Amino acid sequence: MNNLLSAEEVKRYLEIEEPDLNGLMELGKLQAYKIGGAYLRFRKEDVLNLKQEFHSTRKTTLSIPWFVRARDFWRFNNFYILSLLFLAILFFVVVRS
Repeated sequence: MNNLLSAEEVKRYLEIEEPDLNGLMELGKLQAYKIGGAYLRFRKEDVLNLKQEFHSTRKTTLSIPWFVRARDFWRFNNFYILSLLFLAILFFVVVRS
């Protein structure tokens, strides 16, 4: 069991957040294993290789599809977008009357 790391250890070692770790697993860059059906573990060798890959390319961002970026943009800015739309409609109604 010495050669397996927990998700927290991997995030700390790679200096990434939970969504980035999930993205690495979805892209197949990091293989996760379940121990006892509940806990995710990662092979130390895989994590070391991934860290080396990050270090050699000096690029830690994942290639995120445009629709995921658009969804995140909407989630973080929907209040401002809807407020601006409401003000534009209100301005149009007031100017027209």
